[in-house]
Amino acid sequence: MERQKLIIIGNGMATSRLLDELLRQGSGHFDISVFGEEAGGAYNRIQLSPLLAGETDREAIQLKSADWYRDNGIRLYSGDAVVRIDRVARRVISHAGVRCDYDHLVLATGSRPARIPAQNQGLDGIFDFRTCRDVEHILDRSEQSRDAVVVGGGLLGLEAAHALNKRGLNVTLVHRADWLMNRQLDRYAGRLLRSALEARGIRFRLGDEVVAFEGETRVTGAQLKGGERLAADCAVIATGITPNIALAQDAGLKCGHGLLVDDLLRSEDPAISALGECIEHRGRTFGLVAPIFEQARLLAERLVRGLTTPYRAAPVPTQLKVSGINLYSAGEHLEAPGLETLTLSDPGAGVYRKLLLRDNRLAGVVLYGDTRDGPWYFELLQQQAPLDDLIPMLPFGRAYCDADNGVDFAEPPRDIAV
Repeated sequence: MERQKLIIIGNGMATSRLLDELLRQGSGHFDISVFGEEAGGAYNRIQLSPLLAGETDREAIQLKSADWYRDNGIRLYSGDAVVRIDRVARRVISHAGVRCDYDHLVLATGSRPARIPAQNQGLDGIFDFRTCRDVEHILDRSEQSRDAVVVGGGLLGLEAAHALNKRGLNVTLVHRADWLMNRQLDRYAGRLLRSALEARGIRFRLGDEVVAFEGETRVTGAQLKGGERLAADCAVIATGITPNIALAQDAGLKCGHGLLVDDLLRSEDPAISALGECIEHRGRTFGLVAPIFEQARLLAERLVRGLTTPYRAAPVPTQLKVSGINLYSAGEHLEAPGLETLTLSDPGAGVYRKLLLRDNRLAGVVLYGDTRDGPWYFELLQQQAPLDDLIPMLPFGRAYCDADNGVDFAEPPRDIAV
């Protein structure tokens, strides 16, 4: 039987996991080709922050070598992005002019860094923080810089600021919200996080934003909306991501914020599926690995075995990859009508716990300092069982609840996404 031609556009972590799942489930009837915009095999993008900080190296974050693709019979077009999809002919055309026909096409084009409304972003020394090449450029500039400005107080911005601080630069982080990680933490936890990072030498300008970068050809400073000027030989913009849907839009596929897919991860074209950061499913987009890896598993099951298990997005916990700082957040994190709030705070020990309940069921958790019970709280959040008798002891953690009630909970899952 002639093998079906399966083409995957994009060679990031979503594609890496999809290939693993396809091979595991038996993809022998597929002739697989992968087109990747970046040169080389797939790498672990989550480890870019440790790479920038000097805590790991390029080889250690490599997921797949060029030999891996060849050894598994997968054709890799490395450093050659697809520039056009011909849906009528079922063909893709690459930047280098390669033309490949497909029976089924998977889009895994990922995301692009979000933009900020600041002038002069084209100056030399202003970088995104999204790829290995970005890290290389930042490292080159950091060796000849003294002052750095990081824009964005979310996970990526904090990790970039920590990495540059470890490299010996004077780092100032600018964030338009009033506290750090405002999408995952409440104000109190955000203040604890700020204090811990200030103790390491990082400066913050919160509730403000960069309106313009200064310099003739090379960045020398950043002008803030509040009027302050910050010195900067190097600037990193890390304000989030936006789905990379340009190729899908050019092909006439329906898009919202991302490429629209149904519960089986199909686009409106039955010959085209998609997964990862480029998609929008039931109004949601994705930036963490846990849901994307689940999408890879379900898509592989459908392509290889014809299974039609619908994808359902589930809560995903957040953790910060900064050594010595422990925080954990999942579900809702801010007070709201209909929510009951339980808090436990020990400022001396730097420990803070906040639990949010709705109808005696756990709706959200914020932990700072001591996060050992994070997976257990996350299990309760997923189960959505009434907690009733446990509630008085709940902020004290699993050990107290087990001892007080004689409840033998199953071991919580250990594979938590970051």
